[in-house]
Amino acid sequence: MKEGTSHDWMADPLPEYVRYQDEGCELSNSCLNCPFPRCIYEVPGGLQRYRQDKKAREIVFQHGRGLSAKQIARLLGESLRSVQRVIREFKLRTQLELDENQREVWDE
Repeated sequence: MKEGTSHDWMADPLPEYVRYQDEGCELSNSCLNCPFPRCIYEVPGGLQRYRQDKKAREIVFQHGRGLSAKQIARLLGESLRSVQRVIREFKLRTQLELDENQREVWDE
């Protein structure tokens, strides 16, 4: 077989001739029905970022329920320092958003 003149269909079939089994991942049962706009595994640090964000949301939720940082740390198996950092960052971000909203009201 001359190079570039023929194709070995058995060794390298076209995608339409391949049976693809969509097994998804730990975040979605199906790649084709995944809620993420881009595969989390294709984004550098995507899975780690997703897990960190999920943990931070849970910390903020528990804090909103009135649990102390110490209680949250015990509940989630996190260090007290990590929980305190997430709560502090959330408070700072919330304050910045409030400040920005106030500026918009005064600018109107």
